[in-house]
Amino acid sequence: MNFFLSNNVSRLLAIAVLCVAYAFMQALAFRSLVTFPFPQLMLDGMMNALFFTGVSFLLWKVVKYGNFETLEIYQRFINYTALGFLAITIWTGLGYISAFLVFNPKNLMEAIKMFPLKAFVAFLIYLLLVQFFRVRLAEREASPQPVDEDTEEDLLKPGDIGTEEIQPLERIVIRSGQKINMIQVSEIVYFRAEGDYVRIFTDSDKFLKEETMKYFQLHLPEKQFVRVHRSYLVNTVKILRIELYEKQNQLLTLSNGDKIKISVSGYKRLRERLGL
Repeated sequence: MNFFLSNNVSRLLAIAVLCVAYAFMQALAFRSLVTFPFPQLMLDGMMNALFFTGVSFLLWKVVKYGNFETLEIYQRFINYTALGFLAITIWTGLGYISAFLVFNPKNLMEAIKMFPLKAFVAFLIYLLLVQFFRVRLAEREASPQPVDEDTEEDLLKPGDIGTEEIQPLERIVIRSGQKINMIQVSEIVYFRAEGDYVRIFTDSDKFLKEETMKYFQLHLPEKQFVRVHRSYLVNTVKILRIELYEKQNQLLTLSNGDKIKISVSGYKRLRERLGL
């Protein structure tokens, strides 16, 4: 708990420092262009920085769950361009409101002179943020994720199945932009829970599906797919290697090159399924 609070405080301090640095640089840039006092320019810069922080948080959510990387290059370009236009429009609109509050309404026209340069700076920041988000997502998917022990609420229990006969899935349909992907179950390497979505990994691609892990655990061949962690459902056919990782934790190496840390109870279920 203390570590969690300390981590959040560190992030807030880092954001505060970045906002102050941005406000100071913006005030310096506009000091020779307008007649407003430096403290007013600093205050305007702080408000602009806070607005863009909020917009950046929303951008992270869209990039994380937007599944843009699976699209064709031209579709990806269109999506990122539209997203950038929307983000800069929202930020500029909020900046106009802050300018009305910070500066004398009589001098609002002079404040508006700063907006073209502000929009250009926001565009550059947007490009840097998108690239940073893409790199961060790639690093997360390339490295093993931390292991949290499973709880009874996370896993499918026999009582959840009921008496109705369930037909196992043979393929999964996923919309990606203008395309409809038909993924054969035999091609899937593993599933990873991401909030209200599930990321599906094959040997050569990845897809995002709005569904629950329990749904897939219930509708996939029981002998082939094992819930090795509350966030992971693995195709046992795609497992290349199982090795010890940090004390009692096990690490799976899969056919697409990804490595997954599995929980103690997940390893027990995997051993039972494989007859080890």
